[in-house]
Amino acid sequence: MTTPGLEALPQQFGKYLLVERIAQGGMAEIFKAKSYGVSGFEKTVVIKRILPHFAEDREFVEMLIDEAKICAQLQHANIVQTFDLGRLEGRYYIAMEYVHGVDLVRVLHRLSRAKRRLPVELCCFILSEALKGLDFAHRATGPDGQPLRIIHRDFNPANILLSYHGEVKVADFGIAKARARGSQTEVGGLKGKMGYLSPEQVNGAELDGRSDVFTAGITFWECLAGRRMFGSGTELDILLQIREARIPDLRAVVPEISPSLLAVLARALQKRPEDRFRTASEFKDAIDDYLFESGIKISGSHLEAYLKHLFADHIEEERVRLEAERAAAGSGATRAAPPRYFVRRPGESPAGPLPMERLNELIAAGQLTETAEILREGSQWKPVREVPELAVHLSKLPTPEESDPDAVATYQGLIAEVSFPKLFYRLAIAEESGRLVLIRPGVKKEIYLRSGMPEFVKSNLTTERLGEYLVAKNIITAAQRDDAVRAMQGYSGRLGDTLIGLNILRPHELFEHLQRQVREKILEVFSWTAGTYRFFSGQTYKGEVMPLKVGNYALIAEGVRRYTPLDMLRARLRPRLEHVITRLTNPYFSIEKLSLAAREQRVVDSIDGKRTVREILSLGGTDNQEFDQATHRILYVLEEMEMIRIG
Repeated sequence: MTTPGLEALPQQFGKYLLVERIAQGGMAEIFKAKSYGVSGFEKTVVIKRILPHFAEDREFVEMLIDEAKICAQLQHANIVQTFDLGRLEGRYYIAMEYVHGVDLVRVLHRLSRAKRRLPVELCCFILSEALKGLDFAHRATGPDGQPLRIIHRDFNPANILLSYHGEVKVADFGIAKARARGSQTEVGGLKGKMGYLSPEQVNGAELDGRSDVFTAGITFWECLAGRRMFGSGTELDILLQIREARIPDLRAVVPEISPSLLAVLARALQKRPEDRFRTASEFKDAIDDYLFESGIKISGSHLEAYLKHLFADHIEEERVRLEAERAAAGSGATRAAPPRYFVRRPGESPAGPLPMERLNELIAAGQLTETAEILREGSQWKPVREVPELAVHLSKLPTPEESDPDAVATYQGLIAEVSFPKLFYRLAIAEESGRLVLIRPGVKKEIYLRSGMPEFVKSNLTTERLGEYLVAKNIITAAQRDDAVRAMQGYSGRLGDTLIGLNILRPHELFEHLQRQVREKILEVFSWTAGTYRFFSGQTYKGEVMPLKVGNYALIAEGVRRYTPLDMLRARLRPRLEHVITRLTNPYFSIEKLSLAAREQRVVDSIDGKRTVREILSLGGTDNQEFDQATHRILYVLEEMEMIRIG
């Protein structure tokens, strides 16, 4: 038998007939399927099947098996049921309950496009029902009567399914953690969607059910607000917001929100687990108490009526399609080609098809602006910002200031005429805030400063992209990077999100590596000896930034220590070897702020106003080579920062 491809449906897959491809993520594809029995018995199910290139991935196969084993023990009305686990032609699959309806993401998206919000009472009903399922999973026991201690770890609107009959079901326990699961996960090991993590997940701490309470709180906030809570910015922006539990004020979006409901939400979203609801059931009870005290009666019938009205067009389209399929039964397979993208710029003819990766590159290069439209085959032309897998990259578009050819630089000049230590030092003592643009042949960097402190950097160097950086530092392999790039579409186009989703990195590891990456991109400019600089005062970075864990002056010392060519420093001092070094009084700065290494401090201590450069270089003793290097570097830093005079 030939394994059915994406391009030909319906096709037989063992005892199931695959009739429609519902979705494809980074590691598995999901089909609507039919199961047949005697006397015309027919049942609609969902088949989740491993993609071919993951069929030999033992870790992922074990994860899928774990998912089936966990879900098989969760028989509850508010949890999607698992019917079967099998292996056919080397590919594992799970057969699950088919929920005739939509997920919560589709509901919120449709309402957002119509500039409407989900009624508060329906938000409460949906979360209350979902929390029933979540609480059952948290309290589930195994055949031995011992608690399974299941944690969902990926609770978000995409995993809340709403049937057209008013049912609410929690889905996708694929990355759940349970006692004695076959594929063990380490403490803090997490996969899941960026934007739906708890602070302890980001920090890599031990998890319990209260982590799911936090992500349920995120989902509740988004239901009420009608928009993402942690959805904008880079992976770094989102991780920082979650780690510190910086919760946007819901009243800014929903000013009429009840204070008592706001208090319920606030408790679920506390930074410390011990300050939240102790259980999902306690969270559910608080929502139910609000409904009771407000005199609101709500049930599945209300949700059913709402969904049937909201998705009346989809329901009708499905009815017509099913009738056509029945009429054409046995006449051949329907086709479902992989999606393709086309681009239409103002005044230009459409271009394409293009892969998503190419579109992301165009955005990063500033060649795909917000005025462009995208056609995803099978859909309609939409602005770039309305295509979810591309919208996450819009922060890479030039800002209005960057796009303004008439913008006047506050300072500008040649890098050969002003050293980087001196440039950064002067910006630091002036406590400047703005954008420093550095250009040399083939390279452009933009360093954003706030109160004199570098805090973020943009770079066009491919070697400084996240994937390349992680490979160069031996954090991940090139093969892992390539797997993640191929799977990015299933994770909203974010590489960091994908690395977490594929269990290549844990959130707190990504957090640390992003921090180092930003710092490295800044420090690398200390190796430049030519090019131009322009500083635009007031053009500050609008997103979240990563604390660099080093002061602005210490950053200068580190840049020189690690990147400034030693040959250049020797050439600077060679004509002045017989000159005496004298300390200067600098009212803006003290040497302690440089965080000097031991040898560098020895050099500073030896400056007495009498010794020449040559005499200080001779003090190295047994570690003369290392002392010589430290001397050249620290004298360069001190001279450029106006702490000493040579000659």
